[in-house]
Amino acid sequence: MAVSPAIDDEATILHAFQRDARDVLERLLPFLHAPRLYPDAFVEGWGDVRGGRAAASTVVLLSPKAVKPPESTKELARLRLEVSERGEWTAVVSVVAQTDERCAWPPAAEAAWWIALREKLRRGVVGYRGARAA
Repeated sequence: MAVSPAIDDEATILHAFQRDARDVLERLLPFLHAPRLYPDAFVEGWGDVRGGRAAASTVVLLSPKAVKPPESTKELARLRLEVSERGEWTAVVSVVAQTDERCAWPPAAEAAWWIALREKLRRGVVGYRGARAA
């Protein structure tokens, strides 16, 4: 069965987002693995399928250390790219204890967006840790 070019393009975009999102979060791990931060933090990712086609890609930064029972892990950050049935792309950025941010995808300056996002995530996660310790 032949795959429609539009569907193939969507899958390519979602895979690229997951690769870049994983890279951003994994680059934070050495910093977060400090003993007083999140030494057990790790990154997971997955794609979502709707109606037989790729519909979203999600990558999360998790930590078992940051939990309160009955949770087993705490989501410190989540990056998600979604495509609607109408073909509209939305990136959703979630950082622990902050309101989710939604933006149209791709941003005007994608490379700069990823760089700024890494710093925003770092500040948000460290700020959350500092607020919990206080």
